[in-house]
Amino acid sequence: MLQVEHELKIVVLGEASVGKTSILHRYVTGNEYTCPVSTINASFFKKKLTVNNIHLNIQLWDTAGQEKFNSITPMYYRNADIILIVFAVDCIHSFERAVNQVNEVRSKLNKPFIVLLGNKSDLINVVQNVAEEFARDSGYGIYYLSAANGDRVEEVFGKIIEEACKTNGNSDQRLVVESEKAKKKCC
Repeated sequence: MLQVEHELKIVVLGEASVGKTSILHRYVTGNEYTCPVSTINASFFKKKLTVNNIHLNIQLWDTAGQEKFNSITPMYYRNADIILIVFAVDCIHSFERAVNQVNEVRSKLNKPFIVLLGNKSDLINVVQNVAEEFARDSGYGIYYLSAANGDRVEEVFGKIIEEACKTNGNSDQRLVVESEKAKKKCC
């Protein structure tokens, strides 16, 4: 019997040092990321799971937050199913950068599925009111989590992926038939 799998591409954007890699590492492995180093260009994680009897191959793209990489970031989110824009709740500058990234993505994509993630929820949240107002006015979801202690990471990803499956269920979801992948040859 052929097993049908859906591919789900998630791209993570945000200012440098807001914890994008730490969030993805925590989600994929369940462990704290103990050797934080700035991402150069982009890195890639994979995770398989089943949501509502749908088998998912999740591709998680971790983009660099440094300004010098801004010009290449659009090539990563171009065909994304979900775009997560991360800010640190203890840093207003990172939230301002997140707002700029939301506007940039909206200018380049038609109806992107954007979710704001406030990382470092274990610290004092100095942007909560303005962040929630922006999310409400823009029509995007917003969640708070902590990659450092793992608080709500699994729960938040579960909610986001489930919502994306509902939203994108009948759109151009990329399907892969498992047994046919092995048969395909180049040329």
